Amino acid sequence: MKRNLIILLMLFACLNVTKAQPEVTIPYMRNVFQASFINPTIIPEHTFSTGISVFGQAITNGFLPKNVLDYRNDTMHINLNSLLGDMNDKNLIFVGQNFDLFHLRWKVLNSYAWFAIRENLSVSLQYPRELFSLAIEGNKPYVGSTLDFSNLKTDAMAYNEFTFGFLKDYSKWTFGGRISILQGLANVNFNPSTLAISIDTSMYFHTASADAQLRTAGIPKNGEGDISFGHVDSQWAVNKLSSFKNKGFALSGGVTYKYDDRMRISFSFYDLGFINWKDSIQTYTLKGQTEFKGLDVLGDFLTGREVNTDSLLQKMEDDFTRDTIYNSYRTWLNPKFNFSATYDLAQRTTVGLTFAAFYNKRLYPSVSIGLSQGLGRFFNFVASASVYQRSLPNFGIGILIKPGPFQFFVVADNIYPAINPMVFTNTNVRVGLNLVFGRNNLPEGLPYR
Repeated sequence: MKRNLIILLMLFACLNVTKAQPEVTIPYMRNVFQASFINPTIIPEHTFSTGISVFGQAITNGFLPKNVLDYRNDTMHINLNSLLGDMNDKNLIFVGQNFDLFHLRWKVLNSYAWFAIRENLSVSLQYPRELFSLAIEGNKPYVGSTLDFSNLKTDAMAYNEFTFGFLKDYSKWTFGGRISILQGLANVNFNPSTLAISIDTSMYFHTASADAQLRTAGIPKNGEGDISFGHVDSQWAVNKLSSFKNKGFALSGGVTYKYDDRMRISFSFYDLGFINWKDSIQTYTLKGQTEFKGLDVLGDFLTGREVNTDSLLQKMEDDFTRDTIYNSYRTWLNPKFNFSATYDLAQRTTVGLTFAAFYNKRLYPSVSIGLSQGLGRFFNFVASASVYQRSLPNFGIGILIKPGPFQFFVVADNIYPAINPMVFTNTNVRVGLNLVFGRNNLPEGLPYR
């Protein structure tokens, strides 16, 4: 049973998802603290800030739902040929969220210091087009060749972040950065060195070769070492949150050059770091070769037929070498980069251009333009248009309302999925509430010239 569980976990890691595109709209909201997570050189409007925010994000760059799903006779059908036509050679699915649980920022002379606590969760899957092509089209196009599935990777991670930041402003330059101590909570990581299927030219047999590891950390286990959530309770959660067995470290930094009173050029990076996993660690290895007559698991799943994996799993058990080891390991965060130029058309009107990117096994770039407009003393509006994840344009908005010391804001980089979910490729939303005091510069009404 334990051996079957190991193989099932590997299949689950490959076929199911429950890293991240940078936020491109919120950097134009320079008067909210959360913009400092992307660009730590943003000079805030207030001398003191504290508050919370929640951020959620989802990305898929493999296909558009409208090209794959259609309804006939009140039933949803999957167009498998369109599914293949939409896919890249390498594809990504990502789901992530973070909670800005607490922050405190204050001004000291012409500098700012802050402390913040965040909780982060991310799940990503990379998959090759051939994985679906083999299941949908069959083995005929690949007879006599080898399909390389080593790009089939997944990573799920939960961790807390305790960050200390500092900003120093000079006449022409502004420098900022933050140091983050990371507390790893749980991780599941699948990153095969070899994962391939060869198809024989005569008997059409499939030969699967694998040299792969499924690494887990922080997952609850019973006394026999098997994964189990039966004993998870409030005391278990308290012990998990109070321990620092999985320690990590991250750096973020930035610099802004003030060309004149109106124009600023900025570069920033963030989430450049790692976590060392040592708590409840287990590494399941799978190495060897096996032969079978067909690969029907995925095809049955996509077409709605019953999936029977017993014989295939038994064959794998007999042919593959499996080991369980308990060595600590390290995972890296997905670093992100921003390069931007902004220009103040008027005192409360700013336009900008931003190039952003994040790295997750490969570089995923984006380009955006933005406009920030202050209206009266209590309202600020931001609009952006971006190109990323095989979609253009993505229209984002940000709204900030400030009655008294309360600063409530909502910001999203792509609002179109809320209008038409069938064209979904990416979406993210951040909602927050801050308490702010002490203005550096008093706001005015809508500026004019």
